[in-house]
Amino acid sequence: MKYQFPEGFLWGSATAALQIEGGAAADGRGPSVWDVFCREHPEKIFERATPDVTCDHYHRYEEDVRWIRELGHNAYRLSISWPRLFPEGSGALNQAGVDFYRRLFDLLRSNGVTPHVTLYHWDLPDALARRGGWENPETIAAFEAFAAACFEHFGDQVELWSTLNEPGWTTLNGYVTALHPPGKTDLKAAVQVATNFLIAHARVARSFHKAGRRGKIGLALNLSPVYPATDTAEDRQAASLADAIFNRWFFEPLLLGRFPEEALALYNRCGFLPEISADDRALLAAPSADFVGVNYYYPHHVSAEASGNDFHLNTSGRQDENCRFSIGGLFRFVRNPRGQYTDWAWEIHPDGLYELLIRLRDLRPDLPVYVTENGIGRVEELAGGTVDDQERIDFVRLHLEAIHRAIQAGCPVRGYFMWALMDNFSWINGFKKRYGFLFIDRQTLARYPKKSAAWFREAARRNGF
Repeated sequence: MKYQFPEGFLWGSATAALQIEGGAAADGRGPSVWDVFCREHPEKIFERATPDVTCDHYHRYEEDVRWIRELGHNAYRLSISWPRLFPEGSGALNQAGVDFYRRLFDLLRSNGVTPHVTLYHWDLPDALARRGGWENPETIAAFEAFAAACFEHFGDQVELWSTLNEPGWTTLNGYVTALHPPGKTDLKAAVQVATNFLIAHARVARSFHKAGRRGKIGLALNLSPVYPATDTAEDRQAASLADAIFNRWFFEPLLLGRFPEEALALYNRCGFLPEISADDRALLAAPSADFVGVNYYYPHHVSAEASGNDFHLNTSGRQDENCRFSIGGLFRFVRNPRGQYTDWAWEIHPDGLYELLIRLRDLRPDLPVYVTENGIGRVEELAGGTVDDQERIDFVRLHLEAIHRAIQAGCPVRGYFMWALMDNFSWINGFKKRYGFLFIDRQTLARYPKKSAAWFREAARRNGF
């Protein structure tokens, strides 16, 4: 083999509760902010899709665990549905939800699969959303209680915990582009919410360690290298500012106990500095992660020429539909004229993952890293009981090669989780954008392994390729 990975390396796939479980009102589950958003704003979701049923994993989890085993995965990243455990966000615990996850974790472990569990993957209980969501400090307290319940009920089954999934992405699209719930464009609120996520993580991590819980706790960050569109001083400065806002604001407190000065200076000029209590400020000043999860899909290229705000995400999978992001007076993202792009206008750039991993190594060489998401969305059809997704095989192989190079260079990457185990409800992209190792027939919900599933199974079996 050309690429041999370290002993104990985790080979797996990832999902999120809202995207695969379905059973939206089953056994006492309460509505999440996404259930309500899809119902109240169907025009914002491609082909008006909803997560009401999605892959029906809630009722078919035994079949899905069999697939995980048959696909040769030794780990599986998933999330716990907050409204399935606490239908009102806090208060009474829904025992049926607890029982479901205990059965699921037991089945995974008995099949030799390590669960890597995310506490919050965007499914905020609607009851909390109606009281201000992540802008309200009460939501942080409710999240602490939810996390404590998860540690209490599943701590004997789970050893790898991520507090949050992609706090940067959900802040960006919830409070800047207005593409996700709560559908706002409020930059001051965005800065406060981004900070509240970090406070929530730090508080939960502190409680986890104070209680002497077994295992490790970290969080999964969406990170993208940021390149200047040209070599002008203006574009280099704009790229550095974008990096401070979208990357460093989230990983510097975790790794170094500080916020980036460029972002602080901007927020101070604009009157956007977040409110942080003295206790939370002291908490954020201490590194708070046992590991970092990296979700990587594409890089950014930044121009300083930005005359106004402009936000658009390709949700159709048409190659002629570009993504747009611009904040007037600061920067805009531009397309790389030499880049290779997916149908959804995301650049395929494996070297970007290598650069991110080396950057983390340089900041904290002792801190374990997991690639918690990486994958490619495609338009796919079933043919002869499978999907010939050679493009996905090429994508995954190139990114695994980048990971291997980073490991050889001293970055302690412990595992790789491809997004996703199965085709699922892809947020505002609906069901057209298919990411999975397993093809889901939308009429019957039958699962079919794609060509990539067999390639990955062999790589996992050999611990390399």
